[in-house]
Amino acid sequence: MVPALMRLPWIFAQDAGNGNFLSTLLLLIPIPLLFYFLLFRPQQQQEQKRRSMIDALKKNDKVLTTGGMYGTVISVDAKQDKVVLRVDDERGVKLAFTKASVARVIEPSSEKPAEST
Repeated sequence: MVPALMRLPWIFAQDAGNGNFLSTLLLLIPIPLLFYFLLFRPQQQQEQKRRSMIDALKKNDKVLTTGGMYGTVISVDAKQDKVVLRVDDERGVKLAFTKASVARVIEPSSEKPAEST
């Protein structure tokens, strides 16, 4: 039993003298590249699309805020980083938000509602 336990560490040991260091290094180099192309690059592209969407905000765009409020853009002030939304048409309720709080622009659907016959 004791001789088997004495040989156990040698099972997991590697011989560094046969050029294994170079092959191990070549196997580890693609890992940061993989992280960049699978994690960081898609996030950068998504953030760039979001910035362009926020920069393209204009009056009468229908938007959804990050807080879940739907509204229509009344005015956009780029200097103060502010957008004013009308959230209630009947009462004329207007709220001011930062431009960053706009989650997405609601595109009007091209489909016409079905008429009841």
